[in-house]
Amino acid sequence: MRNFKGQMIVGGAILSVLSASAQAEITILDKNTQSDSLLAPLSLKVGGSIRPEFTFENTKNKTHGGSSGHDGGTRFRFSGDYALTDHTSIIGMYELGVNMYHLLDIKSGYSDGTDLLKKRKLYYGFKDDRYGTFTFGKQYGVYYDIVGSKSDVWDNDGQAAGEGVGINGDQDGGNRPAKSFKYKNTFGAFTVEAHYLLPETEYAANSTLHYRRVGGEGIGVDYAVTPTLTWSGVYTVTDARVKDSNNGSDQKFYHQQTTATALTWQPGSWYLVATANYYDDYVPSKREDVNQNNFFAGSGYGVEGFAGYTFTFNKPFFKSIQPYVAADSLKLKGGEDYSANHVYLGTALDFNHGISLYLERTLANAPGQSDETIATFYYNF
Repeated sequence: MRNFKGQMIVGGAILSVLSASAQAEITILDKNTQSDSLLAPLSLKVGGSIRPEFTFENTKNKTHGGSSGHDGGTRFRFSGDYALTDHTSIIGMYELGVNMYHLLDIKSGYSDGTDLLKKRKLYYGFKDDRYGTFTFGKQYGVYYDIVGSKSDVWDNDGQAAGEGVGINGDQDGGNRPAKSFKYKNTFGAFTVEAHYLLPETEYAANSTLHYRRVGGEGIGVDYAVTPTLTWSGVYTVTDARVKDSNNGSDQKFYHQQTTATALTWQPGSWYLVATANYYDDYVPSKREDVNQNNFFAGSGYGVEGFAGYTFTFNKPFFKSIQPYVAADSLKLKGGEDYSANHVYLGTALDFNHGISLYLERTLANAPGQSDETIATFYYNF
């Protein structure tokens, strides 16, 4: 049955590639302003991204190492919009992550115990073109929307950014926190966003320590300095508890903080971005003797930069090519003396019809890491 299900999904994906247009999403139900029926104000869309990925690692002496195929983040999303008035709508989004190698039972592409399905997003709320958007559920937090997303533009990124260096971006608010309220609105050149995080269930940080989010807040702003230049700033705080699972009375409360900024410049075919992040009790300690009292590294900072230029061809099966270079650096204080640095050299090829290919080389100068090459195929619809 598993193999039959896998064949059906693969077959459906191939048919989608052959038949779908290059639109980002497929509308399965559109609003009908001429009808008086109950469903007339409703629109439904489906979209997604299928991502097989291959990683080629180098050994410590820089010779060619082995390669592994795996799922690079396949996801399917469903969104709805129900118009209450000309200005106001009820909105909702559900995005499901699917490990395609697990689904197809390709043993070399996943480890036993990994998730076959993962809820990436599930939120609902109201959208008003005058008063903004208010949503609740599992969704991107303020940090990712305002700063993290600006540099989330290459394959092996997030190694110095808040969505990737915390204990878990879905728990500490750096990526897609569950049980979160979010508000967003635009005032002229300013886009303002805020979130409020409710308590979350315990998360197993390791075999003996458990992390629990108690609450959190965040606020951020995008300022369009010019049509091509944007400054972004964000501050978030998450209150959390780390306890010893063997002795529940051994616990410590943390006041996790992130302060971050980004500058994004898009002149012509260029995309240039630089981000800077300051962390306080946010990044887990890299030491071996970790307990609830020293679980986080204290203070630290992370910086990222990206520069890419897109050459556009607009041929039927070759839209563009973007060579790029990126770099990041993560440094931790508080007795950690930890430093990790990477340089990335890559090329993104867009073949139209939602099909693209990223080829990327990571040059690593970080404890326990080697250079690697990543090839990721995308089919976006």
